[in-house]
Amino acid sequence: MQNLRIVVRGIFVYNSRPMSKIIFWDWTGTLADEARLDEAVCHSLEEDISAKRNIPLTEAERLFNNHLKDIENSWQWHDYIQHGKDFEVDWKHSQEINLDKLVLVPHARDILKYAKGKGFLNVLVTNAVRDVVLLRAKHAGVIDMFEGVIASSDAKALKAEGKHFMDGLKRFDGEPSQSYSVGDNPVQDIQPAKKIGLKTIFCEFGEKLVHYHSEHISNNHREMITADHRIKSLLDIKRIL
Repeated sequence: MQNLRIVVRGIFVYNSRPMSKIIFWDWTGTLADEARLDEAVCHSLEEDISAKRNIPLTEAERLFNNHLKDIENSWQWHDYIQHGKDFEVDWKHSQEINLDKLVLVPHARDILKYAKGKGFLNVLVTNAVRDVVLLRAKHAGVIDMFEGVIASSDAKALKAEGKHFMDGLKRFDGEPSQSYSVGDNPVQDIQPAKKIGLKTIFCEFGEKLVHYHSEHISNNHREMITADHRIKSLLDIKRIL
């Protein structure tokens, strides 16, 4: 790790505090399988819209699908809270009644614990909005394994823009060359991390863990972007760190 260099009245002074090693963990498709959960949440929202507006369920489905289509490829697409506000329904209810469908990817807890033991800070970076991912990570029992969370509602951007990673490096005094981005999406998790000097680990299994509203995310997976490492299981990370 490098030391910070500070200029004081033209004299270089070295700060002995070492910079941090960080692992930026993607959530959906990397640590968590949320395909069934997100599909169920969308259906619950559509049912609530139908009841709220006293319209057939098919009409509510059409309205919600059109709403998502209008904001596709923006961070707001992931904002269940705003979806609830837009349709005047309770966003949290649709989440809570379906949390039993959230499944952690095999070995997620083990690898988070292992990374911490190797001296890395675990930072969760996600295109989900803060209150939603906190609700889900708490339910999964892993929220205490992260030193920080950076959501799209914090960065006001998708991860593809790189702000999540830049904010995390600044907040936790991270050294890019000693830090990693781990994720299943070439466009969101690998490409922006490589641009700022992070090492990258691509999770090959994540492409199968997206739900039926996610065609544009599926397109991201087909981008040919080279990562430093490719893994078939989270346990493979042990041979990399």
